[in-house]
Amino acid sequence: MEPKTLDDLREYLKTWDKRGCHTEDYVFGVELEGVLTDTQGRPLETAELIPHLKAMYNNFDFGEEAGAAQLEIRTLPRQYSTEALREMEEYLVDVIGSIVELAERIHGKEAIFLLIGSNPHPSAFSDRWISKTARARKMASWRSQFPPIKVGNKKIKAEHVALCIQSVHLHIQGKSPDDVADKFNRLLYTIPEYIAISANSPIMAGEILDYKESRLLLYEQADGGNAGFPRLKRYPISISDYGEYLTSFPYVMGTTLRDMVKERHEDARIRFEIPFRVENRVYPMQCTMKENMALIEYTMGRLKYAQTWSRQEFPSLKEIEINRIEAIKKSLSGEFIWSGKSIDVKDYLMSSIEKAEKGIKTLGCNPRYLNIIKRRVKKRRTSGDVIRRWYRRSSGSVDERVASLVNRIWERTRKNEPIV
Repeated sequence: MEPKTLDDLREYLKTWDKRGCHTEDYVFGVELEGVLTDTQGRPLETAELIPHLKAMYNNFDFGEEAGAAQLEIRTLPRQYSTEALREMEEYLVDVIGSIVELAERIHGKEAIFLLIGSNPHPSAFSDRWISKTARARKMASWRSQFPPIKVGNKKIKAEHVALCIQSVHLHIQGKSPDDVADKFNRLLYTIPEYIAISANSPIMAGEILDYKESRLLLYEQADGGNAGFPRLKRYPISISDYGEYLTSFPYVMGTTLRDMVKERHEDARIRFEIPFRVENRVYPMQCTMKENMALIEYTMGRLKYAQTWSRQEFPSLKEIEINRIEAIKKSLSGEFIWSGKSIDVKDYLMSSIEKAEKGIKTLGCNPRYLNIIKRRVKKRRTSGDVIRRWYRRSSGSVDERVASLVNRIWERTRKNEPIV
C-alpha cells in the first residue's frame, strides 16, 4: 500500500516493522533531462520519439518534461556498485545515440541531444514549446501569474523558465523510514558542495549569466516559492515530520502525498512511493555521461561517509542556505562559513572528496569517477566556466554564437569526453 495521506502514512509506519519492506540500502536510480535541438540549437519536439525509445530499451523509461523539446531518461533502481555505474554510463551513451538517430529520421534534419543545465537558444522561451501534457499546461498556466524574470538584457515569462532548464535527479533508497529521514537531513547540509562542483547553467536565451549556477535562482523566482532550499524550520527527525511539512502548503494539482511531493521542486525531497527514498535534485545536467556518473559517485560516497563516520552536529538550516547562495554565485571560487568560521571552498571540497572516497570504499567499491570532481576542484573550474568562456569568445549574431556553442558541447557529449 502506498500512503496517500498523512494519516495513511502514520498508520503505515505503525506496522512497518511487521511489513519488513525495506531490505536493501543504497539502491539508486537516476532521472536525466536533456533538450533536443537541430544543429543551430533550435528546439525540436520529443513526444514522437518516446514510444520508439520505450520499445527499444527495457532497462530505461522515457518521458516528456515541462518543455516540448525536453526528454527525460529514467533508469530502473539497482543496488549501488561501481560496476553498476560503469554499465549505466555505457548504456546511456548508446541511448543518446539512439535519441539522435530517431530524431533525425522523424524530423528529417540533423539533430543534437543537448546536455546542459540551461537552454541557450532564445526561441525555446515561448508558449510554442510548452509540453502538451495536462500537467505541463496546468503548471504553466499557474506560473503565468508571476512577473517576468530579468535575464541579462531580456525578460523571460515565468512560465517559460521550466521549459529550458535540465537537471539530474538522483534517487537513493533507505533501509528504513528513519534511515530515509537521516539520509534526507544529511543531503541537506551537503547541498552547497553539490552546487559548487556541478555548476553548468551559464547561458540562457542567448544571455551570459554571471551566477555560476543560475538555473536554481531563476526557477525559484518562476515557481512561486515551491523551488529552492526546503522551507523547513527544523530538520525532520522522522519521515512523519517531513509529511507534516509537505502537507502545510497549498497545491495546484496535488491531492496525494505523491502528487504533493512532485509540486515541491526543492533541492532535496523524500518520495513516498514504497519503498521510501530520498531524491537529490540540485545538480544541473552535465555535458557528458562520465561527468554525470562522477556526480552520482560523489553523492553516494559522501552520503555513505556522513551516515557511517560523521559525528558532527547538523549545521543550522540558515547557515546551509547562506552557503548555498555562495555556491550559486561563485561555485569553486567562493568561501563557505560553517559554525561562524570561514573556509575556502577548494579546501573544503578536497576534504569532502576524501570523505566520498572513504564512503565508496565502505560500500565495498573502488572509486572510478571521482578524479573528474577532483580535477575540477583543483583547477577551480566547472564545465559551466568553460562553456561561458567559449560563448564569450565567439563572434557573430546570437543565433550564430548559440549554434557554435551547441555543436562544441555536442562534440564532447558524443565522444563522452569531459569538458574539464
